[in-house]
Amino acid sequence: MNNLVNRKPIVIFASMKKGIKKLLIVASVLLILIILALVSLDKFLMPWYVEAKQVELPNLVGMHKTQAIELLESLKLKPVTEGPRYDARFEVDHVLFQNPPAGRTVKENRRVYIHISGGEPLVKMPNLRQKTYRDARIILERLGLAIRNLEQVKSELPADIIVDQEFEEGTFLAKGDSIDLQISIGPRIGMIAVPSIIARSESEANRILRRNNLYIGKRTYVESTLLTNTIISQSPSEGYLLNIGDSVDVEIAINRR
Repeated sequence: MNNLVNRKPIVIFASMKKGIKKLLIVASVLLILIILALVSLDKFLMPWYVEAKQVELPNLVGMHKTQAIELLESLKLKPVTEGPRYDARFEVDHVLFQNPPAGRTVKENRRVYIHISGGEPLVKMPNLRQKTYRDARIILERLGLAIRNLEQVKSELPADIIVDQEFEEGTFLAKGDSIDLQISIGPRIGMIAVPSIIARSESEANRILRRNNLYIGKRTYVESTLLTNTIISQSPSEGYLLNIGDSVDVEIAINRR
């Protein structure tokens, strides 16, 4: 028993010694790898980087983007296009800015950023509906836009009022663009704008139409959760011009429970 007790510290010591030896071997291998990596960096990578051919950047501003890209590639540089940026001083697709700037010496394979012009700044189409022709023309002129065609149409609006426009409000247009407008010449004598009768009862809708010298025409009954005899839809819609005595077709709710 005593021999076993005496041998136990010797076994533990031997095991620790083997472990330390393994750690020293691993540390030595890592150290050798680090030294090799540093030597490679110093002998190969750094000289390649330092000795890479240097190029003086040409002035690309004002040049067409295709030309600028071809020139940079011929110098073994990497063009990166940015934009468009809208600037009235430069034509569309021409370089308005470069980074790094002209005259700077850079190494081959360096990225060169070229910002491309989109030409004249864009403007947002305003809402011209229900404005007078004079006001609409002044608004467009201030934005650098013009009127191409002015179509005269019959409308419930007074004469000389803009009824409709080619582009919706908020549409981006280039300065100098032209647009089509519709202008009211007023309603034809004897024409009536259709009132809204949706969500009215059939009897109430009939009274509203009669006050405007109009009548209910074709009735179509549709199952609905709305109250029975409620107008669901109408044709023509509100604002459409009809002759005196014309009729309006309707869809009427029925509730079959």
